[in-house]
Amino acid sequence: MPAPLMRSAGLDGCRAGWVCIGWDGRKWAATVFASLAQSLAYVASGARVCIDMPVGLSETGLRACDQEARQLLGPRRSSVFAAPPSFAMQEMSYAELNSESKRRYGRGVSKQAFYLLPKIRETARHLHDHRDRCQDWREVHPELCFAALQDGVPVSENKKTQAGYRQRMAILRARLGARTVTRLIDKLDAHPLRAGVARDDILDAMVCGYVARLDGSELRALPAGDVERNERGDAMQIWFPSAQV
Repeated sequence: MPAPLMRSAGLDGCRAGWVCIGWDGRKWAATVFASLAQSLAYVASGARVCIDMPVGLSETGLRACDQEARQLLGPRRSSVFAAPPSFAMQEMSYAELNSESKRRYGRGVSKQAFYLLPKIRETARHLHDHRDRCQDWREVHPELCFAALQDGVPVSENKKTQAGYRQRMAILRARLGARTVTRLIDKLDAHPLRAGVARDDILDAMVCGYVARLDGSELRALPAGDVERNERGDAMQIWFPSAQV
């Protein structure tokens, strides 16, 4: 008998593809996909999915949601990288992209943003090709979510350090329960693609999954004012828990 489809899910990109932590209506589940196309076999149509990936790029690369997220994160502001400009959706080398961005807008594109472009493009294609199924996919930023879950205070240590890992695990255990967190990690440790998943990828997917299951009234978006849209009409928003959660 096939496992029930996830009614909500959190996705984080990793070397193996995508880590997924979701709620199937009865229990928490965890898996790894090589591609977003494979999510169709695990995530229900219309499910709320919180994905740690830019959704909607601006013409210049500047987005109000990124700027406001940096302000809220303070000491963790560097975790919000500058999104690439929309013309970067075309295939090109880093040198070509960086040079053209400097020519058009007077600033280059970071290597971090360039290396994420394959997953940014994959996300855009998936949302376009499966528009009816993906009506409630939302961009989130894990560091913003972790901060919101401890009264708006950003986590003090970098997630890749042992201290930072422990801090984030404590937040997740308090929200999901220690036994659930352990079970989900054990499930992922046994997955055939586990070698391509970093431990901080699991942390990020887990907090995304938790946030995806919250009621819509428990979420807020950046920018705080009107919805910002790019030239194609795509919303450019970052979602995270409200202060009341």
